[in-house]
Amino acid sequence: MKLARLIEHFHRQSHRQWARAGTRLGVSHSEYEYLRAIKDQETRKTDKDNHGQHLQDVVADMGVKKASASAMVVKLEERGLVQRHACQHDARAQHILLTPAGVNLLKLGESVYDQAAEQVLSEMSETGRNTLLTALQEIDDTR
Repeated sequence: MKLARLIEHFHRQSHRQWARAGTRLGVSHSEYEYLRAIKDQETRKTDKDNHGQHLQDVVADMGVKKASASAMVVKLEERGLVQRHACQHDARAQHILLTPAGVNLLKLGESVYDQAAEQVLSEMSETGRNTLLTALQEIDDTR
């Protein structure tokens, strides 16, 4: 199987998992992606003063327009999934952080991908699984 077909297969499996689980979890895939990007920015501390992330960091990470990201952050804040705090170094900026409810919902979303991965791996032979997992570990080691 070509790598492109494998990626397509993984995408299809994860999409099916999201279709089944999204309503039950109370989070859309788009909301999950924003929660993931915000969490990733929290751990990177990407701003110039190394003291937290701003909306622009999330925009850059996701490749979306600032207006779209701003609207989603407001929506997530209204749902109690993120908090915004004033930046000490830039009065115009705010830091975006996950709340405990946001962290919990992010973990539930991660479980959707875990289920999709299990589905794909269950379709493979033991040798195929080991080969794939070894290759993925090699990619992860280079990051």
